[in-house]
Amino acid sequence: MYYYVFMAISFLLLASFLNVVIYRLPRGESLLYPSSHCPACGHNLRVLDLLPLLSFIFLRGKCRYCQKRIPVQYPLVEFITPILWMLVFMKWEFTVQTLSGVVFTAILVAAAFTDINHGIIPDTLSLTGLILGLVLSFGSTGILQSILGALAFGLIFLLAALLSHGGMGGGDIKLAAVIGAFTGVKGAIMVFIISSLLGGLWVLPLLIRGKAGLRTPIKFAPFLAVAAWLIWMYQMEIMSFYWNMLWRL
Repeated sequence: MYYYVFMAISFLLLASFLNVVIYRLPRGESLLYPSSHCPACGHNLRVLDLLPLLSFIFLRGKCRYCQKRIPVQYPLVEFITPILWMLVFMKWEFTVQTLSGVVFTAILVAAAFTDINHGIIPDTLSLTGLILGLVLSFGSTGILQSILGALAFGLIFLLAALLSHGGMGGGDIKLAAVIGAFTGVKGAIMVFIISSLLGGLWVLPLLIRGKAGLRTPIKFAPFLAVAAWLIWMYQMEIMSFYWNMLWRL
């Protein structure tokens, strides 16, 4: 029980730093300097202003110094990410697989939110993720599967970008390569299917209402992130469920 409490607190603190990554990386700012400050007024934040989730609650969602609203992204990341990390830890505990899952989850969350906020996925994030995916594959999918997954999924999204004539950006292609490095070829194929279904369910109402066209750029990273995490965590369970459904039909 002590291990779980310790890991939960550690994950909360890491999630707080992940917010720094999401905010600063697209702006090309250092992750370490200057110290944490309010994006609105620039005032340096104290320790009590940086407590994950608790600070947002105590401050009622406003900056202590300028009373500007704190973006909902901050508590959302600090709430969702530790839960995902704990699920990874509860499944594999102290193993290389857990380390791989923690890193992969952080990359997916950061990519999803930077895409939502800015419509981009920083190259630094993608390159770092690709390298870590290949390195950590020695303790998970295996280096060969990791390389093939990165190449295959990256090429699939490159083809999709060419066919969509701008409907899919270069950041999605690089993120796809990262996902392939972590999931391998089979996992990447399943991620492609699920993310396409999720994206289609999101876009279809927009197409019907005339708010989007076939060439409208789509922020696809959130769909990729959800699908990739589900496949990385529950690939066998999802495949078993799928085959059981087919057998019943």
